[in-house]
Amino acid sequence: MTDCTRVTVTLDHEVVAGRNARADFRQDTYQHIPGSVLRGALAAVWIRERGTEITSSQSFLSAFEGDGSFGPLYSRTGYPVPLSVAVHKYAPGDDCQRRWWDRARGENATHCEQCSAPLEASKGKPQESVELIKRTMSELDAGGVAKDGQLFSQSAIAAKTRLSGWVFGDAVHGLAVGDEPIITVSLGSRRSLRGQVRLTTAEEVPEPLERRNDTDVVLRLASPAVFCDEFGFPVDTPDLTELANLLDVEVEPITDKWVRWDEAGGWHAASGLPKPTERAVAAGSTYLLRCDRAPTDDALRLLHARGIGLRRREGFGALYTAPEPVAEAACESS
Repeated sequence: MTDCTRVTVTLDHEVVAGRNARADFRQDTYQHIPGSVLRGALAAVWIRERGTEITSSQSFLSAFEGDGSFGPLYSRTGYPVPLSVAVHKYAPGDDCQRRWWDRARGENATHCEQCSAPLEASKGKPQESVELIKRTMSELDAGGVAKDGQLFSQSAIAAKTRLSGWVFGDAVHGLAVGDEPIITVSLGSRRSLRGQVRLTTAEEVPEPLERRNDTDVVLRLASPAVFCDEFGFPVDTPDLTELANLLDVEVEPITDKWVRWDEAGGWHAASGLPKPTERAVAAGSTYLLRCDRAPTDDALRLLHARGIGLRRREGFGALYTAPEPVAEAACESS
């Protein structure tokens, strides 16, 4: 299998991966580390160690601008509850043991068979929340006095949190500068004050993607994905040719899908400019692929590590498998 590495970070300081700019002077944070944040932090180490001229070298371009993938880093139970999952609309009773029904697995119930309560579709929220802290700050004037109307608060992922994910292909070479592995990086905003994490790697391969049966495969998005048609317009389904080539099978047009639209942007720290805002398919979106024959486990591992769609090196199109017991417990607490 092509190069694939599992990356784990342990937060020495709190980390802010900002999201959802708001008008009430509050800033939320992702409860995971997007792949674009990991990519930018590793590139910053290269530039700090070798100078800005390294950005024009073949090794840098291959690692950070090539065909590899920087996946998001999640806690074990922090992945989104798939959009294909139905959960109790209201809090279930104590005697109700079942917590989710996955339509991608053919479970199409509208009411719980135990308590008869109605079900509703998952909104793609995290299965379980990581520990977050909130800090309230104020901008100061030259005399050190808080300015009127400049009070704001910010959420951050707490220190000691452990998160992990996959780096694939040429992107694996970005985990070391020359022969020296990168063991500490700074993630998120205000990196002079916080964001330091310890980074460990392991040469592993992910488990195969889920099968509904021998020939049907379930794809679940761990991060927003960018797909387009032959004219460059956004679409909500992956490219069948891409999937067929990766799995070495013929794939039928996708009719069973559970998706939501999202918008994904960001900030390019090196240039000090905003990244283009993409119309993307939201994390948690799920597809059922019907293949003409059974894909091999190695092909399903490859697809899991690589991801699908465009801008994968920036963390888009990452995939995951959803262990049922974790999601059931999450739905109970949601």
